[in-house]
Amino acid sequence: MADKSTAERSQGQTNQLKNIKRAYQRERRKRAAGRDEARPEERKEIKEKRSSRPFRPEGPVDVGPVPRTLAAGCIPITGITDGIIHTSDGRHVKIVEVTPVNFLLRSPAEQRNIIYAFVGYLKIAPVKLQIKVLSKKADISGFLENIRRDKEKEADERCRLLQEDYASLIRSVGSREAISRRFFLIFEYETYRSSRNQNENDIVAVLNTAVQTAKKYLSQCGNEVIIPEHDTQACVEVLYHILNRRTSTMKTLSQHMNEVVAWYIRENGEESVENIPVTEFFAPESIDFKHGNYIVMDGVYHTYLFIPSAGYRSRVPAGWLSLLVNAGEGIDIDVFLNKQDKAKSVERIGRRIRLNSSKIKEVSDTNSDYDDLAESIRAGYYLKNGLGSSEDLYYMSILITVTGYSADEVEWRAKEMKKLLNSQDIDTMSCLFKEESAFQSALPLVNLDKNLYQRSKRNLLTSGVASCYPFTSYEMSDRDGILMGVNKANSSLVIVDIFNSEIYKNANMAIMGTTGAGKTFTLQLMALRMRRKGIQVFIIAPDKGHEFARACENIGGSFIQISPASRNCINVMEIRKTDKAASDILDGPMIQHSELASKIQDLHIFFSLLIPDMSHEEKQLLDEALIITYNRKGITHENQSLIDPEQPERYKLMPILGDVHEVLMEKAETKRLANILNRMVHGSASSFNQQTNVDLSNKYVVLDISELSGDLLTVGMFVALDFVWSKAKEDRTVEKAIFIDEVWKLIGAASNEMAAEYVLEIFKIIRGYGGSGVCATQDLTDFFALKDGKYGRGIINNAKTKIILNMENNEAEQIKEVLHLSEAEMMSIVRFERGNGMISTNNNNLTVEFRASQLEKDLITTDRKDLKELRERLERYGKGAMGKRFDDV
Repeated sequence: MADKSTAERSQGQTNQLKNIKRAYQRERRKRAAGRDEARPEERKEIKEKRSSRPFRPEGPVDVGPVPRTLAAGCIPITGITDGIIHTSDGRHVKIVEVTPVNFLLRSPAEQRNIIYAFVGYLKIAPVKLQIKVLSKKADISGFLENIRRDKEKEADERCRLLQEDYASLIRSVGSREAISRRFFLIFEYETYRSSRNQNENDIVAVLNTAVQTAKKYLSQCGNEVIIPEHDTQACVEVLYHILNRRTSTMKTLSQHMNEVVAWYIRENGEESVENIPVTEFFAPESIDFKHGNYIVMDGVYHTYLFIPSAGYRSRVPAGWLSLLVNAGEGIDIDVFLNKQDKAKSVERIGRRIRLNSSKIKEVSDTNSDYDDLAESIRAGYYLKNGLGSSEDLYYMSILITVTGYSADEVEWRAKEMKKLLNSQDIDTMSCLFKEESAFQSALPLVNLDKNLYQRSKRNLLTSGVASCYPFTSYEMSDRDGILMGVNKANSSLVIVDIFNSEIYKNANMAIMGTTGAGKTFTLQLMALRMRRKGIQVFIIAPDKGHEFARACENIGGSFIQISPASRNCINVMEIRKTDKAASDILDGPMIQHSELASKIQDLHIFFSLLIPDMSHEEKQLLDEALIITYNRKGITHENQSLIDPEQPERYKLMPILGDVHEVLMEKAETKRLANILNRMVHGSASSFNQQTNVDLSNKYVVLDISELSGDLLTVGMFVALDFVWSKAKEDRTVEKAIFIDEVWKLIGAASNEMAAEYVLEIFKIIRGYGGSGVCATQDLTDFFALKDGKYGRGIINNAKTKIILNMENNEAEQIKEVLHLSEAEMMSIVRFERGNGMISTNNNNLTVEFRASQLEKDLITTDRKDLKELRERLERYGKGAMGKRFDDV
């Protein structure tokens, strides 16, 4: 029986196959008969067309230009015009880049405001959105090119060595750990809203309106939508970087495009240039789809993960996507949002609720299906209530691209990514044997594969989508700035160009921290790197001036010590010739003001610091004495009288304090002033009574006033600032920076109000002269003590950028109030280790690990242990050991 049954089944299968074959043959005969039954005129037309076909000779047939790479055919793009991508399925897509904000370090109130603003954008955003986050090794080629240009301009060999050392540091940090991220918002032209026969102008207008809307609403979140001047080129460049991860680090887009054009001319002739497919300009050399668990594109291995519909946590904090955004190098994120029709959604949800309600009645509460049905009903009511209170329903899908330079590396990264998400109770699945579909989905074309969409879509209300706010990884990498260190939150390079007025309202900076936190180290690090860029640097050191001597000597700077025991002198009476060429060109000939009157006005401040109790009568007599002193040198209110007849390019020999003393001694009414001034003429501070004998034209000048005390400190500070300030005001087109260490000694409770006013004036108006004021302080209580904190707060308010290092609890509380920091930020300040700090600028705060090369450490370290090790190296190996470790010498 068994054999018979088997035979019958076999015979039945054979008959079935024969029937299928007969049916197929009948269908073919039917189609052929249909063609034969065509009308006579149609048969005639077909015959004429066949007879009119040209004769095709044997051999190669001209089928158009030979493509440079077959990979170009894998990209479904037919053209790019006006920054709009036209796809092969007839859609039109726009890509805009969005700058992120430092979301995680904001206060809870600020985070809520950002989320609410994002909700506002989602309500009016296009129906379909794709948000793409790219992460890759930071591109340091631009920074290295800037260093190369600076080095060519540098004449001092010691500074050239410093530039080479700095370039090595950039290469080391950039190649090992620095990561850069870019954020893109992608949307398509919505044809269903109007006729499908819209012309190109209508498409451009609609998509540009969507861009402006995004810019308006996202600016309320603190984000900036970047609108490039050449949007088509910018669009091609984005595609080039996405598809050519390896090549784009070695060739610019323009170099790649030139190679493509040259290849087409060589292989297909010059006439083929106009027929080059647009995809050739950004397609990789090759794409390998042969493997089931990864693809290889441009020599880089890509694998894809997605979060399944049931793989999300039920509750997540705002900005939770930062976990994915900051996952590390080679992890790209694509978030797809699809807004659903509200009326249809309400009807569909209601129908599902009713169906599940009827099913649950038939299920026992001990059955496992009961809990699933009950949960589904609760979720349905939650969505229905949300839709009834002005929220929309979205389907969200998340696709994760993992890249590496070998199959093992990409597999390891994918496993680590799964572990990371599993630790947060988020499930992931691989796109196994769906890698090509995943590749097409990850292109910035708002076109998620249908199968992946069905497996990954998660229904969310508007508030749930807003919690996925993705633009959270803030970077501060100004193209022409100086390296500060590495952002600890996302491993990006922190490169600051405080002179860029488009980013920073002013170039001033304040550095704050407890003693030993690294304030002087950070200040000198910035000063050295500014000098490397050719920026004029002045450093005023009211305390521990010897800490600046080593660096100053080794880069060819000018170290000026102002003290009673020093031979160095800056003549406070000197009227210095200033370079007015820039002002004459910019402003034209102006009414000349008396340089003598201006100098005497400054000298009144000097004598007021020296003699605080001067009466009004004595001030008038002093004014007369000063005019007489200059007149005896042939100098009057006429500026022409300043010029030396024998050397027209120079000013006459200026009076010194001793000359003023002689004039004051001539009258009984001014003898008190002369007796007080005598200390600086014939007494212990007579070093002030001489002509200027130091180099004031150096690009790196350190003014050490740390050995002055009491009333001489403010006097010495004025002498230093008077020189620096006059130099800073010379040419408004030249960048310059004035560094003041331990500024609390100049504006603190024990200081003089006039000295504090002078310091505050620098921070208030130096921006107008193209300069920067940078100060460092450790004692915040004293910093805010004078005049109820007027001067300390004035400096903070006029410094756009602040660097906060480690602080004690009471100081951290104080700075929290002044800078409006969050509780989390305040706690991080208390816990900062040496070498770490927070940079606060443009309403963004980020934690930084400051980086210095071994040479820079040797030049500016103040740590006892480092100094001991440096001394041993220098004693054993000489100056050649500077910048090297013992192992390298």
